[in-house]
Amino acid sequence: MSPAPRLLIANRGEIARRVLRSARARGCLVAVVSTAADRGAPVRGEADRVFEVPGFLDGDAIVAAAAGWDAGLLHPGYGFLSESASFAAAVEAAGIAFVGPTAESMRRLGDKEAARRTAVAAGVPVLPSLGVDELASEPDPAAAVERAGVGFPCVVKAVAGGGGIGIRVVRRPEALAEALSVAASEARGAFGDDRVYVERWLDRPRHVEIQVLGDGRGAGIHLGERECSVQRRRQKLLEWAPGFGISADLRARMGEAALRLVIASRYRGAGTVEFLLEEDRTFHFLEVNTRLQVEHPVTEEIYGVDLVDAQLEIATGVWPAALPRPVSRAESFEPLSPFGAAFEARIVAESPRNGFAPSPGRIRRYREPEADGVRVDSGVVEGSPVPPGFDSLLAKVIASGESHGVAVTRLASALEGTVIHGVETNASLMISVLRHPDLLGERIHAGWLEGRIGELAASRLPSDVMALLEREGMADAVAAAAARRRTTAGAEVFRSLGRAEEFPRVEPGRRKGEVALSDSPVGDAGAVEALTVTATPLAGGRELAVTVAGETLTLPLSAEGEKATIRDDSGEIRAPLAGQVIRILDAGTRVEKGDVVAVIESMKMHWEIRAPVAGALENVAVERGQAVAANARLFRIFPSNAA
Repeated sequence: MSPAPRLLIANRGEIARRVLRSARARGCLVAVVSTAADRGAPVRGEADRVFEVPGFLDGDAIVAAAAGWDAGLLHPGYGFLSESASFAAAVEAAGIAFVGPTAESMRRLGDKEAARRTAVAAGVPVLPSLGVDELASEPDPAAAVERAGVGFPCVVKAVAGGGGIGIRVVRRPEALAEALSVAASEARGAFGDDRVYVERWLDRPRHVEIQVLGDGRGAGIHLGERECSVQRRRQKLLEWAPGFGISADLRARMGEAALRLVIASRYRGAGTVEFLLEEDRTFHFLEVNTRLQVEHPVTEEIYGVDLVDAQLEIATGVWPAALPRPVSRAESFEPLSPFGAAFEARIVAESPRNGFAPSPGRIRRYREPEADGVRVDSGVVEGSPVPPGFDSLLAKVIASGESHGVAVTRLASALEGTVIHGVETNASLMISVLRHPDLLGERIHAGWLEGRIGELAASRLPSDVMALLEREGMADAVAAAAARRRTTAGAEVFRSLGRAEEFPRVEPGRRKGEVALSDSPVGDAGAVEALTVTATPLAGGRELAVTVAGETLTLPLSAEGEKATIRDDSGEIRAPLAGQVIRILDAGTRVEKGDVVAVIESMKMHWEIRAPVAGALENVAVERGQAVAANARLFRIFPSNAA
């Protein structure tokens, strides 16, 4: 009997747990790499072995761990080193099969500028651009952009990496120089590569991508398209398959273009070719992701495949029997027909009502939805820490059905049944997006969400429910009922106020932390129907997180009293979140209102701190590279009009 194959997962969070599931189903022994900062990750307790390394970008330590354990396969997940050609080469040089493309394919396609050249050679349509070398030789980049036919608006893009980092939209020639500098700085910090190029910008395209798989010998297939047009800062939040209104002919044409790249690069394994789609159905090559995508589950749901299992099989040199046979001529492939539709919502630890500020912390309550047609791929459990040094993705909730409408309804209902307390999330925002008529009305484009953040992030709760929850004593009554499984728990609070008759019954619900409100009018707010809430005390019992229909509020408990409102007229600027200072101006620098004074990186996001008034910087208390806590003092601005 041959020993079980050994797989090392060089990643964390949701994707590490996802890969582990498929590997276990294949009978693999599974190890993961991890770090000291990620010791609370649930995948560490689920794997057969854990190798602690200095960081997820330490390729030498990861390869050494895999080789020392006699791993036969290494899966990089996505992010981190998943698109590093040098890492892929080092893995295979150590005699370990890399679950992904070869280093040579990665260099040709993972580097965005090289991918454009490959696309042009393969006859794939591209947008006008100005490359790295052309920019470097130009004393006047703005003039060169006009001469090259790119024009304004244009977009500066990092050659390496992804996730919206190193991207700046430029609408005026005079803003190009700063955008080039900032994008290069972001790319250097995130990817160790500061090369950038410029491309024509489209304001209202749809973002459509093709899932491809290659055999590494010049043949491959595609599994149709996914649409990713709900984005914030070029980061995807909602994806679905198939795309809206994509005809069989358009699917075949986009798929054929994607396959030409697979064949030309002798691509191996799973990858994604991304396109921008205009209203007239003209499409343009955007980039290739030489790895598994975050949104791969929607393709799995409508084609009945396991893409991770397919990756593992291809990495061993075997073409998966569950997939169509690969073709070496793109035009000869006959696309499969999708069954039904699927949507995926990314649940991230960010605050949509606070500019999407990252929200690290610890998850105090975690409840996933359970329903037919609903799947959850998560990286956390109740009690998990959410460290500030990693991506903010907590979980993906996926719903499928016989049509887009059925899948959307299922996903919205699933999110309404999701509870995450201890960190802020975008769950309520995603419900608003799913219930917005523009979605199923097929009026979505890549800039749609950005223009509606205020509307979509607003509370969805009826005014009478909000009034009820915010009434004096209600938070204490809910907390008492959540902690004690007795019907009288809430009533005791209201009796102590002498106003019990004005409030509904507040009693423990069916599950831990659940509270039912029913049976009584609520005074001026009118009457409410039976209401179920889930509650968790936070901040040492000073606050109560309350979730109603997928929306979470934080209410003060009586021990804390009214939340203090601190008025600070000193001009001091404090850190809005924990993270690392990656940019800050020097003391004495004069700034205008709205100028970027400092940038803090947290959970792989860059958070810009802007001057609230014009003036000069004083008392700069931090420096570049320094880690800061939330509310830490950063600097003071001495206003220009001060006496």
